[in-house]
Amino acid sequence: MIVMLRRKGNSKFVGKNSVTFLILLLHFFSAKSFAALPLTVEDLITKNDEFQLSFNVGYANADRSNVSALYDDIDTGNNNFIRLPVAVGEQRKNSDIYTFTLGGRYGLSKRTEIYSRLTAIANDTRFYVADGSNSFKSKQLNQLILGFNFQFYDDAYNSAILSFTELTLVENTVIDGSKYAYLKAGKFGLTTHRAIDPVVLSLTAGLSHSWLRKVNGKKINPGDLLFINPSIRFAVNDLVTLTGGVQLNFRTRDIIEDEWMGIRTSQTDLEFGIGYASSENLKISLMITSDISGDSGAEANIGWRYKFIN
Repeated sequence: MIVMLRRKGNSKFVGKNSVTFLILLLHFFSAKSFAALPLTVEDLITKNDEFQLSFNVGYANADRSNVSALYDDIDTGNNNFIRLPVAVGEQRKNSDIYTFTLGGRYGLSKRTEIYSRLTAIANDTRFYVADGSNSFKSKQLNQLILGFNFQFYDDAYNSAILSFTELTLVENTVIDGSKYAYLKAGKFGLTTHRAIDPVVLSLTAGLSHSWLRKVNGKKINPGDLLFINPSIRFAVNDLVTLTGGVQLNFRTRDIIEDEWMGIRTSQTDLEFGIGYASSENLKISLMITSDISGDSGAEANIGWRYKFIN
């Protein structure tokens, strides 16, 4: 989700977003204001007793060869990954994956919010194996997430640090149809930012971990995912924000019946996004992600977020 940057009269430059700062990017920008009024950023944490509703539609295209892992990870926006099972032994696979995510955030206190996400997917996959080609289509609920954000540092002017912790309450574990695992995955990490008018430098780092579960009668432990996401946000004006960044993903091997399978992988993606504040309450964003390395294809996510104000 794109974080909107704003300018408000006679306030100091305030940086508030849901991700963190990368100081090395300072060398690429001269931090000079392009307007008389200082820049502000939307709140990191939903205000106490306020509620925000979000809806995200995503599309991912992937073309892979010699698939050996049991799962793929698809980013549905703002480092929200869903884990999709794959058919082991594929020699070539081409997929069109559509994701639909409904989320809500509620402010528990000045520094803490609770959030939840429900994700459904539609999958159109063509694959080739040694005995010929095949294809299938599926529609299913993929996962239900419950999480907490806590803002434990904020200097009230130009930097802040946020922690996030989430638990996957329900997760689909099969490539077609529905077979659910409960409380078998989670994610935690830190997000921080540094605001230097007219930009906000940010960095997110986290770990997505999976626990042992049974799939088709076998004990499977999907590999863990470490992700690092430096980015920069630029306020074009009071309504439009541009975002650019890099997504670094490091994935460990899967374990099947206590045996390692596949290889450890690393991947680098390039991100570009645009956000538009159509009103004080409604924010619209578009994020496009494409490979720098690897062959995971491209992803596009468009999101809407509406804030209910008491």
